[in-house]
Amino acid sequence: MSFPFTQPSNNAGGFFKPAEHDGHLVLITQVHKIEDRYDQFKKHEVPAATCDLVDLDDSAQELREGVLITHTGIVNRLSPGAHMVLGRIGKALTKNGFEAWVLGEFDPAADPARAQAWLDSQSGVAPAAQSQQQTPAPQAAPVPAPQQQAPAAQGMADPNDPAVQALLQSLQK
Repeated sequence: MSFPFTQPSNNAGGFFKPAEHDGHLVLITQVHKIEDRYDQFKKHEVPAATCDLVDLDDSAQELREGVLITHTGIVNRLSPGAHMVLGRIGKALTKNGFEAWVLGEFDPAADPARAQAWLDSQSGVAPAAQSQQQTPAPQAAPVPAPQQQAPAAQGMADPNDPAVQALLQSLQK
C-alpha cells in the first residue's frame, strides 16, 4: 500500500497584518476554525480565525494557508467552515471612537470577476489535489460559482468527503 506524500508548504501560517493589506481585495478561500485566544496586549481573550487566503491586490497573489487573523472586525465577518469569502480590508470607527480593521464589502461590479480569474488561474493543479473548499457555506461576501483547487501540497482529496462529492456534482452540470 502506498501513501501520497507532500512537501511542507512554504507559504503557510503566520499572522495577518491588515496594515499591509489596507484597501486590498482579499479572498478567504477557507475558514478552518474560529476560537478565542488570549491577547497579551489587551489582557483578555479575543476571537481569532485560522484561514487560507490570498490578497488579490498583491503582485504575487499567493495563497497563504493557516494564517491567523486576530482583528475582531475581520473575524466577526467570518464563520467556521466558510468558503470563498471576498472582501476589502479597511478601517471603521468603533462605538468608542477608535478605528478598527474590518473586512468590508467588495465591489459587485468588478471584484467577483477578479476573484474568479484568480481561481481559474489555479486550475492547472492536478485533479487529484482538488480542495475540500468547494461546498458553499453561508458567508459575509460570496463569490458566485467558485472553481477553487488547492495547491498540490495539500495532498489528495478524499473522494468520499461530502465537499468533494458536491464539487464533482457541480462540475457535471
